[in-house]
Amino acid sequence: MGGKHLILDAFECDSTLLNNQDYLEQLLTMAARNAGMEVVYSYFHPFHPQGVTGMIVLATSHLSIHTWPEERYASLDFYTCGEHDPLSQVDVLLKGLQAKRAVVYSVSRGTTSPQLVMSQGMESFGSPKPDERHGGDEAVRGDKWDQIGRQALLRGKHKLLWDEKSAFQHLQMIEAKDVRMYLDGQLQFSSLDEHIYHEALVHPAFTFVPTPSRVLILGGGDGLALREVLKYPSVKHVDLVDLDPAVLQAAKKSKKLAALNDSSLSDSRVAVHPQDAVDFLAANRTLYPLIIVDFPDPTDETTSSLYTTEFYTLLKRCLADDGVFVCQSASLDDTPIVFWSIGKTIESAGFHTLSYHTIVPSFGDWGFHIGAKTALSWEGRQAQIPCRTLPNPLRDLSRFPSTILAKKPLAIVNSKQHTVLHHLFKQENVYW
Repeated sequence: MGGKHLILDAFECDSTLLNNQDYLEQLLTMAARNAGMEVVYSYFHPFHPQGVTGMIVLATSHLSIHTWPEERYASLDFYTCGEHDPLSQVDVLLKGLQAKRAVVYSVSRGTTSPQLVMSQGMESFGSPKPDERHGGDEAVRGDKWDQIGRQALLRGKHKLLWDEKSAFQHLQMIEAKDVRMYLDGQLQFSSLDEHIYHEALVHPAFTFVPTPSRVLILGGGDGLALREVLKYPSVKHVDLVDLDPAVLQAAKKSKKLAALNDSSLSDSRVAVHPQDAVDFLAANRTLYPLIIVDFPDPTDETTSSLYTTEFYTLLKRCLADDGVFVCQSASLDDTPIVFWSIGKTIESAGFHTLSYHTIVPSFGDWGFHIGAKTALSWEGRQAQIPCRTLPNPLRDLSRFPSTILAKKPLAIVNSKQHTVLHHLFKQENVYW
């Protein structure tokens, strides 16, 4: 009958999260399962105009939450008997609510005196150290390891090939033994292994539409995915849409990057559109048999909005009935629930999906989703052109470890009304 009982008061939380019933249920369920506990039942009730009460019934007791979004406050109660330690999940819960202050009591059941575990301000979650070279006045998207690697390169005897602050982000290209691009501190590629990522992004989708004449690429302003697309003789026209003219300029004018992307942006078959992808899709009247979506990870509200039901619904209008699209879908090592959530959100827009992944040493295990208006199968799929890294058959890319598959039931749908994927991204990525 002995057990541990935590009482948490979380202050200065994100009020949007405190009012999101689905997100809170996913957060508490994940915390319970991370602690090795069996979830028996969950029930969450939203109040109007605001507030949520929720309860996770555990085989070893319970985890509950009550929220007051108007006060940016939440109270949580985490009780378990046996050997499980709920204290291990305090950080997960508080980070998940974006709490800035917290008071946590621990009570050993069967005694009368609670122990004060914490009563202090929390460091601002998701706020890496400022950029040392530029006064620290810019947004930073990169995780802890991106920051450590980039700063080490900048301090060392390495060549800064490109350094430009655009209206949208800070672009840096650094040459060491490889060439690396960073956007707001987030590593975009290393020349040592970018071909692994871009072969996996492009060539499996081509097996479903082997001779497309028109292709649309959203994002991918570095021209590396475009390089792979242009290897197909059937491709007569490619529209490349990227928000930032600075990235497109670097892809054409930097000798190192142009050599890496085979001068793909200067190819006569390519039309470059420096504009917002949503605006392009909204104005577009062309149907594409193949669309490649190569956006940055959903690390903030802006990028998270590019992974919503509404965005995929807009994309669907531009996809041919027998066409497919492929979407890069984040790290399986760091953010498996984000990966599955992107797939679930694509399906919420009426697509059939196939999920797959590959190992990119600079990033780890990386995931992708293919979407189509009709059912898809990996049966008999092989790359149509020689590839350095893809397996034969491609079906091997669709085999996932059991630990990753176990996260799939926790996936959520990301929508404009509940744009929470960026919160989930930071919650999962403990080094963010």
